[in-house]
Amino acid sequence: MAKEYWYFVSGMLVVLLPILLLVAVKKLHLLEARPDRKIVYTVNGNEKVTLHAFMAKHGTSATPTTAMLLFHGGGWLYGGPEAFYPQCQYFAAQGITCFSAQYRLGANNQPDIRGAVADARAALDYLIAHATELHIDADRIVVGGGSSGGQLAAALGSGLPMAPGVAARRPAAQILYNPILDLSPSHPNHHLVMDFWQEVSPFHHIDSATPPALILVGSEDLEVPVQTVQAYCAAMQTAGGYCEVALYQGQGHGFFNNPEYLVKTNQRILDFLRASIR
Repeated sequence: MAKEYWYFVSGMLVVLLPILLLVAVKKLHLLEARPDRKIVYTVNGNEKVTLHAFMAKHGTSATPTTAMLLFHGGGWLYGGPEAFYPQCQYFAAQGITCFSAQYRLGANNQPDIRGAVADARAALDYLIAHATELHIDADRIVVGGGSSGGQLAAALGSGLPMAPGVAARRPAAQILYNPILDLSPSHPNHHLVMDFWQEVSPFHHIDSATPPALILVGSEDLEVPVQTVQAYCAAMQTAGGYCEVALYQGQGHGFFNNPEYLVKTNQRILDFLRASIR
């Protein structure tokens, strides 16, 4: 009888375990960060360029939400909007509508930085123009990005790209993860823009309209030295702006992707936004 019982149990396990495993996998898949929608904000040639939108998960339906527009890193050559899915998922849960942007990438190891800045501007302008239908507040759009994406966000904060006779709309604040801020001679990445670096270097366009900035950087970052970040903040303060540096000891470039620092930086950013965005 005992042997028959164990045969029965073994048989049931053979049948049930694959089913339970399938259910578990599906649940894990559902827990992955996924955008609520993808929105075409511009077209380059035949390519539709999209914003991956994570809509705010709570808040009154009558009140437009704060929005966050994030640009991934990758040296203006690689990467995609998926890089900031975890952050967007978190901020959407806090009542902030978050957009992770696709933008123009270079080819054949040649970045198209001016094209990427133009796309970043188009993304911000799209959100402003469509704020009502997206249920966001056009005056509370925060931009952010990591590394080269940080350059794009800071470029928007500095009013780039500049057009004769046109005053570009600025974001409400900047969230800059180990951002490339200074593209002048003797700085990393200058060789990529040596013929037009003044057009795309955020540091050199800081003015009194540059919005508040939080810069998150590791003390051991070799690509974005802490001194560059501190100089940027000092220049902002001289121009009458507000800038904070959140320094993470012992951390290098891209540290914020580490699960431990993902949590820490998300909370630090949320605190900053609550204090600076009204």
